[in-house]
Amino acid sequence: MQLTRYSAQDLAAALIRPDYTLRQTMEAMSQAGLRFVPVVDYDGRMIGAVADGDLRRYIAAGGRLDDSVVAAANRNPTVIAEHMAPAAIRSLMMRRGIDALPELRDGQFEALHVLWVAPSPAEMTVVLMAGGLGTRLSPLTDDCPKPLLRMGSKPILTHIIEHFRDQGVRRFILSVNYLAEMLVAHYGDGSDHDVFIDYVHETRRMGTGGALSLIDPKALSDNFMVCNGDLLNDVDVAELLATHKAAGWHATMVVREHSYTIPYGVVRRSPEGDFIAAEEKPTMHYCINAGIYMLSKQVLDVVPRGCFYDLPSLFSDLPRHGMRAGTYTHGGRWIDIGNINDFNRARSIYEGRKE
Repeated sequence: MQLTRYSAQDLAAALIRPDYTLRQTMEAMSQAGLRFVPVVDYDGRMIGAVADGDLRRYIAAGGRLDDSVVAAANRNPTVIAEHMAPAAIRSLMMRRGIDALPELRDGQFEALHVLWVAPSPAEMTVVLMAGGLGTRLSPLTDDCPKPLLRMGSKPILTHIIEHFRDQGVRRFILSVNYLAEMLVAHYGDGSDHDVFIDYVHETRRMGTGGALSLIDPKALSDNFMVCNGDLLNDVDVAELLATHKAAGWHATMVVREHSYTIPYGVVRRSPEGDFIAAEEKPTMHYCINAGIYMLSKQVLDVVPRGCFYDLPSLFSDLPRHGMRAGTYTHGGRWIDIGNINDFNRARSIYEGRKE
């Protein structure tokens, strides 16, 4: 069982308001993939909660879908109102036989702790972007596509496929372009790696988003992953999927925390040039795009067809189409083979590993 904490901000789309009908509540629960949701007023105060069982019992007793959710809500659910360690929260939930536990602070809804049976990635499709030219790794890539460069005893892309396969993923689509015939010849239908592989062929550079327009939507799972074909990583697929569904996001970008120390003293000044302050060699903290995404199939309606389009542009465009995007922070292994220094660093790591 996996315990996950979702903040009020994470669950913005799944917070049920007192003026919601049962129909609206059921739609919000379905979209978020939750069986239990808090009922929170517009000032952020939790006034109750509703589970799918509450809805079924209310309707079975003669209630209507257009009735107020308050009529079916539990006005006195189990909550926690003070800080508790995750192990203590899990223990409390197991003892009470509940799989969702609201956390309050001064009466305000703060978070929802959910005990998941982690969703299985078995039916998920992973799209791997493997069509780049790899020019920054020339001459290594002059006659070999970057995903086929060896990292230890295996090509880069094989490490990536096996990482996802070992978590239960069996269906892959490779987007290929440069030296595509070598990739197709090497991986075939995927049977040598105990997976199923299909291909889409870019005839020109289309970007990570544009390549998705070449894929038949029927070949994709309802929620599918996209990953650059040169990213060695250990992302937890089930946890990423659970976060994506619980938050009700249509697109989730995996991000990493990155720090950079400016090697000089930084001066702040007014528009007129007046000195304000100076800070010696400050460290700046950022979240960077990790090149891994979880997407719901609905976002394909936003992707333009037949032109260059990057996935970060999709995330910017989604709100205009009434869709929500979020982020998932990954703190584990992540090596982007972007240049020869990255390649040599990764190779030194993988050459010492037992395969």
